[in-house]
Amino acid sequence: MAQAQYLRHFRANSIDKVAERNRSYYDKYTEDIQRVKNIIHYLQTEKVMLPSGGIISIARFRQLGIEFGFHGGIDRVHDIILRLATDLDYCGYFTRPTLAEFESMQVFDNSPLYALLHEAIYLQGDHASNWSADRIMKEHPAFMNLSTSNDEPIFFTGEMIYPSMFRDYIELRNLAPTADILAQMTSWPPLYNTERLAHNDVPVYASIYIDDMYVSYDFARETAMKIKNCKSFITNAMYHDAIGAAGKSEEVFRQLFGLRDDVMD
Repeated sequence: MAQAQYLRHFRANSIDKVAERNRSYYDKYTEDIQRVKNIIHYLQTEKVMLPSGGIISIARFRQLGIEFGFHGGIDRVHDIILRLATDLDYCGYFTRPTLAEFESMQVFDNSPLYALLHEAIYLQGDHASNWSADRIMKEHPAFMNLSTSNDEPIFFTGEMIYPSMFRDYIELRNLAPTADILAQMTSWPPLYNTERLAHNDVPVYASIYIDDMYVSYDFARETAMKIKNCKSFITNAMYHDAIGAAGKSEEVFRQLFGLRDDVMD
């Protein structure tokens, strides 16, 4: 079942890893607990327009958490939270430069296919996604807390797509009907030819990150084991974007070329 596959992936990563990264964020920047609450409170009472014409809803604000899975992502989120909070403290509203910076951190206006196909890439068989992340998220109280009057931190979300995004992001608005059609589709071909992969004769070298916030470690290991002639470099010292991250990519390629050159038998 497509929904079951997404449910498994979502719980393996978005519930455990995203919650874990939220805790890491607030452990590092404890003062941001109140700053985030102040920003949420403002968004609860004010409609904030972005320079492009999009909207910062509470849901869109919390989508900053997608950064948590990248090297340096926690610091980047802190930087924009500090700017937003400082604007409120000194101006009583968000300034245009801060809003422009906020908007630049979110890619969906420039990458609409990312939003349209993110859940669809998991689908096969006769089951619809039916906005799986949106529905499953509501089952987990830690991610539903939006109280600005208690001491509990408000969690950011991760790499998830919601129907509200097709209202909040200006370049996605005209795609809302298409997104809903895709969410309701119940006819999908198989994602992989597992029999062919089991007989693969092309050498494959994969990097797998134990603490990857976007790709389930268990899924990645399971997939790699189904591909004949696949060797894996597994580490808990890097995140999802290591292959392109400063100071990390050289080590990733060194390990992968090491797998190529290694002879086990």
